[in-house]
Amino acid sequence: MIRKLNFGFIVVFVTAFIVAACGRQVTPNPPGLGPGGAPPGYLAIHFDVSAPFNFSNYRYMVVFNTTGNGFTPSTDTLQTNWRGYSFAAVALGNGVASSAEAVQFVPNKNPHIPPNWLTLGTTPNQFSFNLNSNGSGTEFSILAQKSIFKGIASPSPSPSASPSENWTFNAFTTQAGNQGQWFFLDSMGPGGPVDPQFVSPTLNMTTCFDNTYYAYDMSVPDPAAQIVSVEISNNPLVNHC
Repeated sequence: MIRKLNFGFIVVFVTAFIVAACGRQVTPNPPGLGPGGAPPGYLAIHFDVSAPFNFSNYRYMVVFNTTGNGFTPSTDTLQTNWRGYSFAAVALGNGVASSAEAVQFVPNKNPHIPPNWLTLGTTPNQFSFNLNSNGSGTEFSILAQKSIFKGIASPSPSPSASPSENWTFNAFTTQAGNQGQWFFLDSMGPGGPVDPQFVSPTLNMTTCFDNTYYAYDMSVPDPAAQIVSVEISNNPLVNHC
């Protein structure tokens, strides 16, 4: 199976040999691009589930903590006061059409209340979405310019501060609905929607990497909500791949 990357201004058809790695088929990097098809200054995300996506019932997201404090975003949101929720790449829909958006989480004054969901204005060149990047309906891909994760709002002390070089992440399937609804169906952790939680590796955004992370919990009742893996590929703007 050849991966087809269709990211807005980038359309690449790779017709090369396929090699197997970590139990998953991968293709060589497209000519002139970095890992996962990311050009310099971009992040590529490939999100896989066990059965075709169900956007009528579920929302799929990769949440990043860009503060550098090392905390992994978790499903224990009340206990942690949403600590680690900085930004997200979210795929969502209404059963008829699907789309993706970049989101900034702005904390409420009451930390027990879900953060404000601020959709970032992006162009197709900055943020693009491929609903069916593996041809089976079980993988979507997002290509994002990392500069958008600086955001446009900050709780303080420095609204113009740049993200840290070291990020952490988690991936979630949640119930579809409005932005204030956060009913977790799955995560990367061994407990899925509950404890024990996933502990993120450190993503050094100054380095070139292409890593696939496999979810630990494979007992989610609905395969369309069950996360299999998330591949994150980074191509730094400086000293790019």
